[in-house]
Amino acid sequence: MMAQFEEQLDSWLDQVSEVPLVSNMSDADQQKIDLIDSLVVQVAVEGYGQQPDEWTPQMLADLFFNRFVRLLEENEKQQRLFELIPTAVTVLLKVVQPAHQSALMSWIQTHHNELVHLYDPVADQIYSQLTQAMEKADVDVNNSKQVAVFIRQYMHDHPDQSKTLFTKGDQQ
Repeated sequence: MMAQFEEQLDSWLDQVSEVPLVSNMSDADQQKIDLIDSLVVQVAVEGYGQQPDEWTPQMLADLFFNRFVRLLEENEKQQRLFELIPTAVTVLLKVVQPAHQSALMSWIQTHHNELVHLYDPVADQIYSQLTQAMEKADVDVNNSKQVAVFIRQYMHDHPDQSKTLFTKGDQQ
C-alpha cells in the first residue's frame, strides 16, 4: 500500500512539474512547489486518510492553518515558499481533479492572503520560546486552563514579547 501511494504521489508531482506555469519557473521555485504539493498530498492522504475525492475546504483549512508551518524544516520557512502556496495547490488540484475541485479552488482564492502570509518569523520565534518555557515549567499542554494561566503569566513577565506580537501589524 505504501509503495503504491509513493508511486501515485510521484506521478502527481511529475504531472505538476510538466504544467507550463511550473516548468517555466526557476529550479528553486519548482523545488518549493514540489515541497508544498508533496506535503499537501502526504498530510491529506496519510494524515487524514482522505483520497483527493474526499478533500474538502475544511480539510485544506486545517492542513494549512494548523499543520503546514509545523511540518516545515527551519530552512524551508522562506517567504517565497509561502508566496507559492496558492499556485502550487491550484496546479495540484488541476492535476488530481478531486470531486470538490471548484469548492477547493474557491477556498484557495478566498484565502490567498492568509496562505501567502501563513508564516510570521517574529510570531514563530515568540511561540517557540513560549513552547519551550511551557515544557520547562512542565505545563500539561492538554489542559487548556493550565495553558491559559501559564500564557497569561508568561506574557505578563515578558511584556516586550507580547507587545511585539500584538502591535506588529499596526506598524506598517
